Amino acid sequence: MTPVKVMAYVASLTAAAGLLSGCAGGSTSAKPGSSEPPRQGGSATMSLSSAIDTWNPQEALSTHSFSVFPQVYASLLRSTPDGKGLLPALASSYQADPVAKTLTFTLDPAAKFSNGRQVTSADVRFSEGLWSKGKLYGGYFSSITSVQTPSPQTVVFTLSQPDETLLAILSTANAAIFPDNYGGESEADFWKKPIGAGPFGIDNQAVGRSISLTRNPYYYRAGLPHLDKVEYKVVTDGSQRLLQFQNGSLDVVNGVELGVAAQYPKGKVVGVPSAGVSVLTINTKSGPLANVDLRKAMAAAVDYRKLVAGGYAGQATTATSLLPQNVPGVSPCSACTWSSTDQAAAKSLVAKSGHTGQNLELNVPSGDAEELAAQALAPMLAQVGIKVTVVPLPTATLIDRLGKGDFQLAMITYSALAPSPIDPLGFLESTGLVFSQSDPGPANTALTAVHAASTPFDVTTAVQTFEKAANASGAVIPLAVPNALYAVAGRVEGFVPTPYLAYCADELSVKS
Repeated sequence: MTPVKVMAYVASLTAAAGLLSGCAGGSTSAKPGSSEPPRQGGSATMSLSSAIDTWNPQEALSTHSFSVFPQVYASLLRSTPDGKGLLPALASSYQADPVAKTLTFTLDPAAKFSNGRQVTSADVRFSEGLWSKGKLYGGYFSSITSVQTPSPQTVVFTLSQPDETLLAILSTANAAIFPDNYGGESEADFWKKPIGAGPFGIDNQAVGRSISLTRNPYYYRAGLPHLDKVEYKVVTDGSQRLLQFQNGSLDVVNGVELGVAAQYPKGKVVGVPSAGVSVLTINTKSGPLANVDLRKAMAAAVDYRKLVAGGYAGQATTATSLLPQNVPGVSPCSACTWSSTDQAAAKSLVAKSGHTGQNLELNVPSGDAEELAAQALAPMLAQVGIKVTVVPLPTATLIDRLGKGDFQLAMITYSALAPSPIDPLGFLESTGLVFSQSDPGPANTALTAVHAASTPFDVTTAVQTFEKAANASGAVIPLAVPNALYAVAGRVEGFVPTPYLAYCADELSVKS
């Protein structure tokens, strides 16, 4: 990347942040269509269809964890609700020096952790050490070679090369800022009840059942959050989430189950095309699925339009790439056969593979969109001689089995959490293409190329090369891009759905 292009890119983000931060809202902003300011105080109760898997963002796999993290943690930057821009957060400003290959951040003097302790450059340096060593997402930060702290309010990242994607990554929970040396606690004790600089702090939690958060009085955005308390309840059954929403026990349902979406009160379900993609992931290491022809037969057997219309109840679009197609830098792969249906070719490939018709197990997370979609997928595969039995599992159990390679087929949705291909590429690389046990080399190569990209064209080229390799392996089949669906009670104001399945509740308020 030439110095001019680096500065032009950074300047464009800085300009966007300056423009958008002026309309980002705050405690004095009026409610839409009203001159009345949002009400201060009160509480809101939200659902999770599964418990969070950890408080450590560098070890988290569940999207439920990443939906809770923004309430407790804050990063140097934050993304706009539409995921297309960046805003100041714990860093009030930053500068790029393309010659020295540095990014210098000035911390907001108002930034404090929920215990009242000032956020300093030492905290950022300590946190970067956690990010870069992360076993799942450490590769996101590979361009950072050192961190200097010339003053308590100034931190300097030195880069091995200009990195067009780093700023977007620094807006995610993967780049959350934690107290230096865990605030004096042991690592194990800290992660039991961590401290962050987000709008809320952890009050108490019943593991696997509920999380109670209380207002951070030291939050850097003056006058926010509006709410005094946020409660998360784990409600695994979609019908129960509907019932509790109807009787007022839930104010926000995160992830409305497709099978019951029509039963919610009219006008209360809101949705947005997500930055995720539902995939069929295949264990390629042993058994009949080690045969690439059988895997390709599965891809050709799927009627993707019918799957979207029936299996996803029309609340999705057909996937045209393995990487989430709503992420900037990702475009349809014209050289790939994603979303192409050919039943005759599928039958021919099944015969070529030598598959004898033994039953295969398809695991899905219970209570999520994949459970309904899998029931629509199974007969499509059966038509070409591939019999599957759909077995729903609790999300935590499914993640554990995927990590151990203890599965044959699984349908999951993974989501980007930042407006950059680095995020999903890093996830695919660290999970061996979503635990398919296949070669992560193409994802790693693409990661390196995107980090080193000097233009958007370079990013797109790297992504397209990866898509071709993934398409050829047949290890993971992109099925659909589901909408992110939420149910929001009439008493809740200020809710803005985001494509990244992780929204900050600092501007939510409730009517008295």
